Amino acid sequence: MDETGGGRPYPFEVTDELIAVESLTVRYGGGGESPPAVENLSFNIFPGEFVCVMGPSGCGKSTILKVLAGFIAPSAGRVKLNHEEIHGVDWHRGVVFQQPALFEWLSVKSNVAFGPRARKLPGGEIRRRVEEHLALVGLAEAADKKVYELSGGMRQRAAIARSLINNPEILLMDEPFGALDALTRAQMQTLLRRIWWNTRKTVFFITHDVDEALRLATRVLVISRPPGRLLRDIGVRFTVEFMENEDERIWFGEDFYNRRQLILRLICEGDGES
Repeated sequence: MDETGGGRPYPFEVTDELIAVESLTVRYGGGGESPPAVENLSFNIFPGEFVCVMGPSGCGKSTILKVLAGFIAPSAGRVKLNHEEIHGVDWHRGVVFQQPALFEWLSVKSNVAFGPRARKLPGGEIRRRVEEHLALVGLAEAADKKVYELSGGMRQRAAIARSLINNPEILLMDEPFGALDALTRAQMQTLLRRIWWNTRKTVFFITHDVDEALRLATRVLVISRPPGRLLRDIGVRFTVEFMENEDERIWFGEDFYNRRQLILRLICEGDGES
């Protein structure tokens, strides 16, 4: 971790890594001659961390997420969950996209119940989980609404509930708030921060917004221009301190400003000047 981080800055007990990314290289188009989207990328994610990933457009952020989700396979290197290589998609990794992948013609509660039903869990267990997770994201009163009746923020709440209901070991989020207006985006950040704090769920979150990253993350991974390599692994404590003290002045202090400027410089200029 970057020396500015001061260790893994969150208050949960940690023993072993949850995710291990080892010398990851991904090429699209087949063949060894294709330029890599990401190259020789290595990092670990520990249980309970909120890891935000940032970098210039085209640096491979979504490619990394797709490998973690099992949508695509590495061209070289390995990615492991609990020391087992990831091969394909399963419920241990929940995914939330910028455009919620919901069934428009179904109700909110039917969308949220989709995963447990596919896994053939008992009906009573499914109903209990649906009620619990709709309450968690503030959609209990919208349970019977169809998806097409929902606002953008409500759709993302439903998508988060649908991913969390399977109790995945990590929640993978690809710019989930990027299409929302500023007020709704701030509300969703508050919701996600609370969910992370209360559930201790591990989160891997892609964003282009430095302020969003610093308001949510316990670590920020900065990826270089293509081919994507890890420029800096920066520990941050702002979200932890906010949850402990509920003091919004933390978002406007000198430490926040300095960390923001560091990340912006890395994204714009790379690591050559540091």
